[in-house]
Amino acid sequence: MNTEIIRNRKSVRTYKEQPIPEQTMNRVRDYLEHDTGLFEVPVAFSILNAREDGVSSPVILGEDTYVAGKYKKQKNAEISFGYVFEKFILYATSIGFGTVWLAATIDRKAFEKAVHLKEDEVMPAVTPIGYAADKRSICESMMRKGMKSDSRLPFEELFFHGSFQNPLNESDADIWQLPFEMVRLAPSATNKQPWRVVTEKDRVHFYEKKTKGYAKEATGDIQKVDLGIALCHFEIAAEEGGLKGKFIQSDPGITAAEDTEYIATYILEG
Repeated sequence: MNTEIIRNRKSVRTYKEQPIPEQTMNRVRDYLEHDTGLFEVPVAFSILNAREDGVSSPVILGEDTYVAGKYKKQKNAEISFGYVFEKFILYATSIGFGTVWLAATIDRKAFEKAVHLKEDEVMPAVTPIGYAADKRSICESMMRKGMKSDSRLPFEELFFHGSFQNPLNESDADIWQLPFEMVRLAPSATNKQPWRVVTEKDRVHFYEKKTKGYAKEATGDIQKVDLGIALCHFEIAAEEGGLKGKFIQSDPGITAAEDTEYIATYILEG
């Protein structure tokens, strides 16, 4: 996985009606069997067929194959889900598939039935996999425009040095410049970009800036899923930049706004 895939990936809702070769599906199955979560929270995947499993999304045209993920309710579950599901989405992109994170715009009851969801489990999101159509549908183009899918918050609103009172300029980001750029490119629910990041010497602290209404029983805290996506992008870029480190959870005690919650820390090793 590399940052080029992150840069080039776009959400796809309009697909060619083209079957996926069995050999390619076998590669997907093999990948999903070996994909692992973060903070020792496993994620279980299901490959579904719209016609056979009775699942659907009103915003998807031309594709019947979906991948859904679920987890058992526990600490860090949403973060792990976002991290591992985005890794799969980037893998799918690398082998030529179009994808899109879907949470609100699906027949949720049908998907939950198809993945045999238990009472103590949550299925936050799914993605279709298939070959992108040459042209977006009018509906898809309007959705992207409405959600401002391609816009991003200014660097200084997302990244800080030492405290939230000290915004970080991109030119001063040093070794973190590429990882932070990839965090900015991460997809998020309705493009809220809930990640806030504070650097301290050899550590980078991640926080969730909460928006009311994004934590629900059916999906969990979807913005924590977004933070998992951000951690995935950060790690891929850090590795590409030759950095060696790991994610831990050790709250540094930095003063944060009431709506801002500590999530995790990346610490350089060696």
